[in-house]
Amino acid sequence: MRFGSQIIWLLAAGGALTSAASSSSSSASSSSSAASSSSTGCAVTSSDTQVLQYTWAISMFLNKFYASVALNTSVASSVSNSTSASKVLANLRGIEHADNLTVEAVRELGSQAPGFKEPSCSYTYPTVNSIQTFVQYAYQFESTLTGACIGVAGYTKSPEVAFLLARLAAQHSAQATYIGSRLNSSMFMTNSSSLVSAYPPMQVLSTTSNSTGSLGKYLGGCVTAPQNPCGALKIGPLEANITSSASGSSSTPMTSSTASVRLH
Repeated sequence: MRFGSQIIWLLAAGGALTSAASSSSSSASSSSSAASSSSTGCAVTSSDTQVLQYTWAISMFLNKFYASVALNTSVASSVSNSTSASKVLANLRGIEHADNLTVEAVRELGSQAPGFKEPSCSYTYPTVNSIQTFVQYAYQFESTLTGACIGVAGYTKSPEVAFLLARLAAQHSAQATYIGSRLNSSMFMTNSSSLVSAYPPMQVLSTTSNSTGSLGKYLGGCVTAPQNPCGALKIGPLEANITSSASGSSSTPMTSSTASVRLH
């Protein structure tokens, strides 16, 4: 009797385990399905295409700016200390190479975006006739690209696009900091009330200013500002919020540098 009752108990326990396993399998299947659905919802969309085309246009602008300057001749001839010059020129060429990579990164992700096309831009550039003006414009443009990438990151729901923009912002910020250190100015202020400047696309594409935070006068209208799928984004000194206003805005002031250059 005892042996028989043990068999009945084992059969009952086995049935319970089978039921639990079936339930667990069903739950795992549901989780997998939910994850798949979530992944689909995070895919690069047509709204991201606008973001990537905008990012490509401003990235290529900076790329061609460096290419337009003979870093091995005109810049070198303006530097008196040859040891310092070799280090600075090596870094500037490295920055130029990094900007080539940023364009390639946008192009690669753009290949996954529906309808992505590289904008056909006829860029114009300010006259650069001295190391002074070159460093000032390089710092201004790198700072603008940093803020532009941060600003447009609020216009995507795709993790892949957001990741790329965060990476580009970090790259340009590092380059801006290095170039800015060539200027006789303080890089970090103890009385600052804002994090790194961030600029919404409408501000970057504005043609009413040519100071830091705006590139519109140089782009020739080759790209339009992307639409935010979540509504207008107001950028504050510390955070950004979706608002009911018609277009995104920034409370971060635009600045320009006129400091003298020290290449050492």
